[in-house]
Amino acid sequence: MQQIWLTQEEGNQDLIIYMLGWAATPNAIQHIATPGYDVLVCCNYTAIHPLSAAAFTRYRRIYLFAWSFGIWVAEQCCREVPIYRAIALNGTPYPVHPEWGMRLRVVLRSMRTLAKTGTDNPFTEGAEAGRYMPAGPYPDRTAAEKVTELEYLAGLAEQNSTAHLQWAQAYIADKDEIFPPARMWAYWQTVGIGTGFDSWHYPFANPAIVLNELQG
Repeated sequence: MQQIWLTQEEGNQDLIIYMLGWAATPNAIQHIATPGYDVLVCCNYTAIHPLSAAAFTRYRRIYLFAWSFGIWVAEQCCREVPIYRAIALNGTPYPVHPEWGMRLRVVLRSMRTLAKTGTDNPFTEGAEAGRYMPAGPYPDRTAAEKVTELEYLAGLAEQNSTAHLQWAQAYIADKDEIFPPARMWAYWQTVGIGTGFDSWHYPFANPAIVLNELQG
């Protein structure tokens, strides 16, 4: 698991942690300007490990934005972190689940497409502007490495998916083709939250999805 500090300044009292989805890089959120906040991006989940609460003791508030498979990763890695506000985007803590998760065949099809074509990101092919992640370059990992990441995440999620975190809000895109919206609604309604919005699986095309939560 990579931990990449996009901003880390001595005077900043608040922190934003982004737990991105499979195959994502910091490109996914670099266009979101959050002056006055330190920003830590977590991605590339070929191994996962808990974040140490001791590393974040200087912060007044810690905001967590977790996207897709990153929601499950956050459940495993952020249990000891004193999160002020946790926001889930286009996913659930149960990513491989018959009622609350994505369809496993979608995961496997994405994996096979990636292995066959070698494309940097299968979700960008034929995509409309803003539909999925911004165009690359994504030079940090090969197609084979991204396949390994997806196999790792899907395997672990099937074995162990338990919700631990207190999520303040869950955003559910009405056009999500990766995580079925009906399944997201089915889970998040069990915990009493859920807000629909007009988007595809990639949630960050409009920075307001983050900025409005920081103002709340």
